[in-house]
Amino acid sequence: MEEKEQFVVIFMGSKKDRGFASDIKDLLDEFNVEYEARAISAHKAPEVALTALKEYEETEASIVYIAVAGKSNALGPVLSANSVRPVINCPPLGEYKQDLYSSLRTPGGVPCSTVLEPENAGLHAVKILAAENEELKERLSSWQQDQREAIVADDRDISFS
Repeated sequence: MEEKEQFVVIFMGSKKDRGFASDIKDLLDEFNVEYEARAISAHKAPEVALTALKEYEETEASIVYIAVAGKSNALGPVLSANSVRPVINCPPLGEYKQDLYSSLRTPGGVPCSTVLEPENAGLHAVKILAAENEELKERLSSWQQDQREAIVADDRDISFS
């Protein structure tokens, strides 16, 4: 693993989650935040998931994990239970809407943020990393200003005529 100061790891339950997670990747690219993508499963190969996580846990880097897994989504809580770093659940609901509670109601002691929109999951990770990175904090502030200016322009230009 290449040595980085800070980055995001997008853990997906399988390759099927790649399309959904690509919006996270795009947001991280926009902020020039490094990331790695992994396909691991807390159910099908828990030992592989824990081995992968251990590699990251042994580094000095600032890392935020994003778990993208559907159905019963044990991935986020498994990562959280075995890490001191923040974990963001971003379940691809699709046909699994009934399983949202598996992301929201995690067992005691294994907290995960749950963000349903992949772009917002990426943005949440950026905000966490920006807390200790002035350059990233400035990019985030500029991005937020651009968002404000865009809505002001929309307000100025909106009309039903």
